[in-house]
Amino acid sequence: MSLAPLLVAAPLVAALLCAAVARRAAAISALAATITLVVGAVVAFSSFGAPAEHALAGLMYVDALSGLIVLIVALVAAIAALYAVPYVRNAVGAHEIAPTEVRWFYVWIQLSIAAMFAVPLMNNLGLMWVAIETTTLTTALLVAFFRRGHSLEAAWKYLMLGAVGLGFALFGILLTYYAASHALGEAAAALDWAELRANAAALDPALMRVAFALVLIGFGTKAGLAPMHTWLPDAHGEAPTPVSVLLSGALLNCALYGVLRFHLLAAGTLGPSFSSDLLLGLGAISIAVAVPFVLVQHDLKRLLAYSSVEHMGIVALAVGIGGPLGLFAAAFHMFNHSLAKTTLFVAAGALGQRYGTLRLARMRGAFEVAPLPALGLVVGTIAITGAPPFAPFASEFGIAQAGFAGRPAALAAAVVLIAGSVLVFGGMLFHVLNVALRTAPRHLHVASFPFAAAFVCVPLVALLVMGIWLPPQLREAFSAVAAVLRVAP
Repeated sequence: MSLAPLLVAAPLVAALLCAAVARRAAAISALAATITLVVGAVVAFSSFGAPAEHALAGLMYVDALSGLIVLIVALVAAIAALYAVPYVRNAVGAHEIAPTEVRWFYVWIQLSIAAMFAVPLMNNLGLMWVAIETTTLTTALLVAFFRRGHSLEAAWKYLMLGAVGLGFALFGILLTYYAASHALGEAAAALDWAELRANAAALDPALMRVAFALVLIGFGTKAGLAPMHTWLPDAHGEAPTPVSVLLSGALLNCALYGVLRFHLLAAGTLGPSFSSDLLLGLGAISIAVAVPFVLVQHDLKRLLAYSSVEHMGIVALAVGIGGPLGLFAAAFHMFNHSLAKTTLFVAAGALGQRYGTLRLARMRGAFEVAPLPALGLVVGTIAITGAPPFAPFASEFGIAQAGFAGRPAALAAAVVLIAGSVLVFGGMLFHVLNVALRTAPRHLHVASFPFAAAFVCVPLVALLVMGIWLPPQLREAFSAVAAVLRVAP
């Protein structure tokens, strides 16, 4: 547990070093990501199956739920930072990034990673909000990094919608503070997560009902839940690809973590029905909204962005269904989505740099032009859309099974999940196979992407193995997360 502060400190130090030593910025960023990957794995697996622990005089708190988010952020941040090295080198060669700006790219990447680690580690809900707000500021600068008209517009839209959403969340946190300060008697502990969870039944039900609704809108905006999702496709479409990896694989889960913490508080005060029904509703809406945009999409990264909207909806829906199986599958699906979407964005970034565009109509013959990224794109699409034998199929099947065994609202949500998954599978596979199999343009020659081997193949192999056999350590981890998320009926 004493290693947890290092997860925030290492990226902060790396950001300062990147700014000071411009020539070594790429190496510093890659080294910091490797360190946090190792430390994050140690912290995460130490939290699974163990009692929650505190650090820094109670400022930090790690239980199985925060451990899962730490593990996801550590994996995704490592891949994003390591993949950024060849990506940025290619972008400089294509005159998309000026050489003098390279170090600032790594500075903002590391600051974003530090803020993402802080989100699940903060014991104080106010500080958690500050960490989520910091991720908005740093990633908005990265979305706008190319400084083109559309990238600036996307960054501005992201910043404005994120700020409005987080404003709602702040009001919800203030209401929680007001309710807790009366119930606990000590204002100093009024936003302490451990204290709030232990005393949730004493909080004012009327205040907590409004507080959860505000937080769900606020953090749900950052999590990409519909109908507050509109910033997400624009940001993905314009951001440098390593930033898209961070946004989809790590940042969305950090925001959803905030929603889940308040879901537990609301359930402890009001009972599980109110917050669970809202999560069910927003989850089903997110799946339904994503489907038509996937079917008619013309841009590869925007296609993947709408897939993220769908999968955040699936996780919210699973938590709304509840029960041991539904919550286990929700934790499993968060992990699966992060691995699969990271692979897909790496493959999309490699292909985008090769073709000079992300327009689906202009990307043809990918198997001829860049075989390994094309393979990652096709296999990753099959995995993320829930086809067997990959792990997302197992987690989605578990969610559907829990829904059919639950109350009528859960059963209806399971039907939406199945119908949406089938349509998204058909739509995404149609687009991706067109990219991979159509005749390649004559002016493009076969390209080699040696860096893609680890970033594409390793996550896909992991998803395949987990779809067939889930290692006991991960089974224990997801069971521990489900135990944290479980609320009394």
